[in-house]
Amino acid sequence: MTELRRGTLTLPTSVNGPSNPLPNLFGTGDIHAASGFEDAAAEGPTGELAEDARPSRGQTAMPYLDQDGYSATEEPREHATLVLENAHITATFLPNLGGRLWSLVDRGTGRELLHQNDAIRLRNLALRNAWFAGGVEWNIGMIGHSPFTCSPMHTAALSGPNGEVGLRFFEYERIRNVSFRVDAWLPDDSRELFVRGTILNDQPVATPMYWWSNMAVRQHPDTRVLAPATAAWKYGSERVLSVVPIPEVDGVDVTWPGRTNETVDYFFDTTGERMPWVTALDGSGFGPVQTSTATMRGRKLFVWGQDSGGRHWQEWVSGDDSYCEIQAGLARTQLEYLKMPAATEWSWVEAYGALQLDPASAQSDDWAAATDAVAESLAARQLEQRLAELAGRDASDELIVEVLPNGSGWGAVENALREHSGRDPLPAHSYPFPTDASGDDTQFWLRLLRGEPATPDGLDPSKPPLSYQIDPRWVPLLEQRTDWLAQLHLGVIAAAGGSFTEAERLWHTSTAQVPNAWALRNLGALADDRGTHTSAVEFYRAAHDLAPDLLPLTREFLAVLARSGLHSEVLELIDALESEARADGRVRVAEARASLATGDVERCRGILEDDLTLVDLREGDSLLETLWNEYAAAAGSPGEPLPPQYDFRM
Repeated sequence: MTELRRGTLTLPTSVNGPSNPLPNLFGTGDIHAASGFEDAAAEGPTGELAEDARPSRGQTAMPYLDQDGYSATEEPREHATLVLENAHITATFLPNLGGRLWSLVDRGTGRELLHQNDAIRLRNLALRNAWFAGGVEWNIGMIGHSPFTCSPMHTAALSGPNGEVGLRFFEYERIRNVSFRVDAWLPDDSRELFVRGTILNDQPVATPMYWWSNMAVRQHPDTRVLAPATAAWKYGSERVLSVVPIPEVDGVDVTWPGRTNETVDYFFDTTGERMPWVTALDGSGFGPVQTSTATMRGRKLFVWGQDSGGRHWQEWVSGDDSYCEIQAGLARTQLEYLKMPAATEWSWVEAYGALQLDPASAQSDDWAAATDAVAESLAARQLEQRLAELAGRDASDELIVEVLPNGSGWGAVENALREHSGRDPLPAHSYPFPTDASGDDTQFWLRLLRGEPATPDGLDPSKPPLSYQIDPRWVPLLEQRTDWLAQLHLGVIAAAGGSFTEAERLWHTSTAQVPNAWALRNLGALADDRGTHTSAVEFYRAAHDLAPDLLPLTREFLAVLARSGLHSEVLELIDALESEARADGRVRVAEARASLATGDVERCRGILEDDLTLVDLREGDSLLETLWNEYAAAAGSPGEPLPPQYDFRM
């Protein structure tokens, strides 16, 4: 019999502070979102990639706030778990961390199928910055790691039409204005965990859509990744797509992750597969396998690579354990969106389990023989039929037994907004959001819907807003008010829609009514983006005078001063900071660069020799390499090798 139970898991976890209250106005920094997609679009193995799949430029994670308040320090922390278990599989989920499938144990062998970190080690790889390695992550909406990857999800216990035990994670996604859910089913006698993903766009407009399920697996020297493909799109350091044959690229069999030097993605072309799959098998022929209905056509292998930068990145995010990722998505690559029509629901079903092949087949030099062996094993398990049965099942036959509301209050806010405008709420049988939105971040918007004035605390200009919206449906409600806070919010909505001239006007109105750091900072960020450095410095200086203790604002101000060539002022500002702020990695980088710019090589040397730690270094960012090369040149030793602790080259 399948059992669903609650538990806890204690792991070292990055010490994490509050979200950054400053909205991210000008981009996520994801290396895929900023790729040379158009230049490579016609190079696909099966012809041109979908015309409606091209990503937008200048994407941001708004209205979500960045989660960048973590440190390099790790402390033991207890994490809630939800466990589905039968005689064959134990599946452990982390509901407060995006509903991630953290562990999948094959009980017959006692072996773990996934890679887990030895810690929840936060690093800057997600849309909102904070991300951690391990397990299976569900990514929706925007190119990159999900806004929910380090946030709680609503959960519910399910019962199937024949009494099956299941589990649901669900949330409302505010960038695309869609609801989504991830249902996990483990039938009593099943050797596979089934996961059904569903996205509901019940808005009257189409929206770009993205979904990838990312599965971290242990990488042994003899690990081999197999997929039903003879070609792939490669995305490496050049940051453009190119077409390569599979398995051998430039004389190297890239399906052995340990043989690849560079950090690279391979998006397998699975065109025509009725049941696409991907697996990672060790030298004994054993490992995890993921397969799905044909709707989920994308399959990918990601490796950090064996060069010095790739190995360091792997250690940085995951300690001493080597891992790679096998992934599955709705599109063929992660550089494209699919167009999701209005009033549409998309659904697909995945299966996760153990695979045991004869080692000679798994490691065969004959690629067709190796992949055929996997396909035959999956066919013997009748997986295509079982996936189809779950995909075709009427979701109304599945009952919610218990709701465990620990997610955000934004689903409740969306329902309240719909009620205000005379629209039907989100379907409660699928998305049972609580009717009372919890959390201080939702209260401003609920009061706005009720026609109530903002609280005195909410109108205090010394305190930043706790949340933002980007949906134009809020504009008429905000326009009924004339206070500085409403003008600030209207400006953010205008900026999110690309109307920066209107945003500028509204932010000027806001700070003219009541001087506030939040509108001034936005004006400074806008001026900086336009390259008008003198104005940017003036706005940021005024904002910093009003909120001198807000570290994210200090970081931005230092960067703007540096871009304006005011390096002495950078050092003066840093010297005036409290010791905790001075120890921040971004502040220390600013100090090192300003020291070089002012000729104080010894001050820069002291920072670099003290093993500078930049815990939120972004994937693909060459900042530390550039800093080291500038220092080496200034110190009279150009070309001095990059120290390993600063080597994040990809």
